[in-house]
Amino acid sequence: MSIIVEVTKDDIRQGVRKDPCNCPIAIALRRAINSEIEDMTSIEPDDIDVEVDYDEIRYWNHDKSDDEYNLFPIDDEDWYTIKGFIKDFDLGNDVVPFNVELKYN
Repeated sequence: MSIIVEVTKDDIRQGVRKDPCNCPIAIALRRAINSEIEDMTSIEPDDIDVEVDYDEIRYWNHDKSDDEYNLFPIDDEDWYTIKGFIKDFDLGNDVVPFNVELKYN
């Protein structure tokens, strides 16, 4: 199973530097989960937490279960895009919108 995550200009404007739960990728992932995964997991969108780090992307809802779901880029090269985006964003450098397809367990 996979999900398309579209990081937009609005996500970049709203994102918080050095915050893996509120960076632009996390904001975009939360939105994608709300529209794509909600029916499959029965997790209510407002209760989903996400975290995007250099080597891990995951979401969970600890109010409903102890389960955490990991996501991975379909294309291994996309890890470089994600890591580069995080580094540049956290340093205050200019970043541009992008899309990435993630698979999940």
